[in-house]
Amino acid sequence: MNYIQRNEEALKKQIIPQTKQADFEEFWAKQVKILRAVPLKVEKRLLDLPYKTFKAYEIVFNAHDDTKVTAYYCVPNTYTGEKLPCIAMFHGGGGYYNVSSTINLEIVASGYCTFCMDGRSQGGLTYDNAGYDMADDCHGGLMSHGLLNKENFYMRNLYLDAVRSIDVIETLPEVNAQKIITQGISQGGALSIVAAALSGKVIKAYPTVPSYACLEKRVERGSGVFNVVNYYLTSHPEQTDIVMENLSYFDINNMVSLLKVPVHFALGLADPICIPQFVYSPYAHTTAPKQITISPFTPHSIAPDYRIDMIREFATL
Repeated sequence: MNYIQRNEEALKKQIIPQTKQADFEEFWAKQVKILRAVPLKVEKRLLDLPYKTFKAYEIVFNAHDDTKVTAYYCVPNTYTGEKLPCIAMFHGGGGYYNVSSTINLEIVASGYCTFCMDGRSQGGLTYDNAGYDMADDCHGGLMSHGLLNKENFYMRNLYLDAVRSIDVIETLPEVNAQKIITQGISQGGALSIVAAALSGKVIKAYPTVPSYACLEKRVERGSGVFNVVNYYLTSHPEQTDIVMENLSYFDINNMVSLLKVPVHFALGLADPICIPQFVYSPYAHTTAPKQITISPFTPHSIAPDYRIDMIREFATL
């Protein structure tokens, strides 16, 4: 048994149980219905960029709550009227997309369209108009926004924006709506799962070291953006049960149960942020067709071999 196999066997003994509430599926069906009851409005503007092999556009679309979400959309010049696959890409937490960092030249050069959503309130052009009841905003941090109300929690709105992105992509004239694929790293990996699970319009997801999984454990550790939740519960222990229940609706460890399309996870054994146990658990709970690439010394990033294999796979979908 080689090094990776030994580590995977160890991970199989550390799978974190799901924490789904009885109405989990009903809750998300209701949220998507609320989203799609709001008529979609899309603005598209050609950007003046010094690239000769593709065209890039800024797209602004309306969310369910009057938030205007910005995205960047690229079309390779190989487009001549025959519709192309589109890769919906989601960025990591706080790593907002702007026009200079959004364009994934590798994927566009492979002949696919790309669509990159800018996460609300993460430093880009998408400002959040949700109007939250703050749990305890003096501590700062997005995860305090609406923490006590799952119907208007920050994560709920971010997840619905990811679903809305797929609805927008479906309308774009250059895109083959039967070949929409999702991909992202960390937070983006989580959103790639969310969009594939909830939109009903994605044919495969490629979550790379996906975050937002095993949230009870993340809160207990005070890990990443969930340190604010840990801090809040330190001061308000009487709210622990409602907070943990609310978070369960947004836990990727639970969300994977709604996946019906193939998914290809990537896990780095050296990842100090989305630790292997927190990535392997949602993979283990996935009942849709699945595979996982385990890289022995990859930290919180995408392994080169996985990236190339992923791009090769796009051509077969």
